[in-house]
Amino acid sequence: MAFKSVSTDPKFLTEIDKTVAWLKSLLEKNGFNIEILKGKNSNPIIFADQTIKDNLLPTLLIYGHYDVQPAEKSDGWTKEPFDLVESKGKLIGRGVVDNKGQILAHIVTAIELIKTKKIAYNVKFLVEGNEETGNPDLASLMKKNKIKLACDILVVSDGELTNDKPTIEISLRGGFNCKLTFKTGKNNLHSGLAGGAVPNAAIELNRLLSKLYNSDGSVQFKDFYKNVDSVGKAQLVNNQRLQKQAKNITKLMGVKRLLMQNCKDFFTQTGLTPTIQITGIKSGYIDTGFANIVPADAEVRLNFRIVASQKAVDVANDFKKFVIANTPKYVDYSLTLNGFHNPIKVNTNNQYVAGAEKMLELVYGTRVNRKNVGGAIPFVGDVKHILGIDTLLIPFVNEDCNMHGTQENFDIELAKKALEFSNVFMSHSIRFYLPRWKTKNSVVKGQT
Repeated sequence: MAFKSVSTDPKFLTEIDKTVAWLKSLLEKNGFNIEILKGKNSNPIIFADQTIKDNLLPTLLIYGHYDVQPAEKSDGWTKEPFDLVESKGKLIGRGVVDNKGQILAHIVTAIELIKTKKIAYNVKFLVEGNEETGNPDLASLMKKNKIKLACDILVVSDGELTNDKPTIEISLRGGFNCKLTFKTGKNNLHSGLAGGAVPNAAIELNRLLSKLYNSDGSVQFKDFYKNVDSVGKAQLVNNQRLQKQAKNITKLMGVKRLLMQNCKDFFTQTGLTPTIQITGIKSGYIDTGFANIVPADAEVRLNFRIVASQKAVDVANDFKKFVIANTPKYVDYSLTLNGFHNPIKVNTNNQYVAGAEKMLELVYGTRVNRKNVGGAIPFVGDVKHILGIDTLLIPFVNEDCNMHGTQENFDIELAKKALEFSNVFMSHSIRFYLPRWKTKNSVVKGQT
């Protein structure tokens, strides 16, 4: 955790380089050939391929990322956020769950199994440095290196357990980000001399935002819910089971109440329903004292989360039309959109999911949850499009891990379970759990 591998701020580029060098050294010393993939607009990507291979074994590709969100002690951390500490059964530090701790569980397991010659796969790793910012080069680099990345099974561990029980994630929302600015004049004006007679940028922007939402938090602009897949009965039953199983969700989220639209449960609301969230608003003066002005500029940042079968570009175009229709002629506006990625549904009707579930049940000793995830991992969509395979999404960390927040933490007992599962998974091919498995290789070394 000590490397401050923050990808959102260029001042941390030296730390990024240190992180890449450390990972490269670790993997090279322990049975992997390393290639650093570089794009024009992104941090280095580490591709690691097992030095000694067995042609009878299937190939496993594991993806993760070494970049993290910003963190300062002044944000509310009890210790320096990049110093890993242990407290009350938790490992605390920025990146301990997102994603350094989870990808390292797989890396150290693979290293140990290679040393003891118990590895059941030819293993590859792809570890990138711009997951938190939306990697603009990843898809093109994957296309360029398609043969290198070829695999039978692909695993990503970059999320949270559901109700702290073993989980396989079966869908991810897509989306994009937006910056919208309003300008109503050349400069701020005296609120006494001009207030009430000239447009106020903050008021004008808030008028537009008030037209964006209903009282329950749902989006009211035309066509936002167009092309949203209907939620099937089986999905609702599954999500309602998760709701009954859950602890106090409001307490976990630190809020007084949940805003359920159309009486949906929390898991359907966050996993299978699109949303637009205001992530920041800026206008006028809010420092010490008061500046009695009429602001000439206002800005809002929005995060769009969409679901299958919506397309990010289509939703963005509809939003542009909404802005044009609801912006007065006397207001100049600027609209910037980026980070487009489409939602993903994982095909769960295959031997990989079935085998992984059996392994998870063995390690955790309980039924495995299947969850529709509200977040996104753009890499998973790229893999589906470029390599033509679905990803096994198997998270390891506790629900109260506070990913992206202060006191990010990994429960030590769950960290041990992560290592145990990774060991079972990589030392026993999935076919070990599915005796009727049929592939091009009917026999695996040491197994039948």
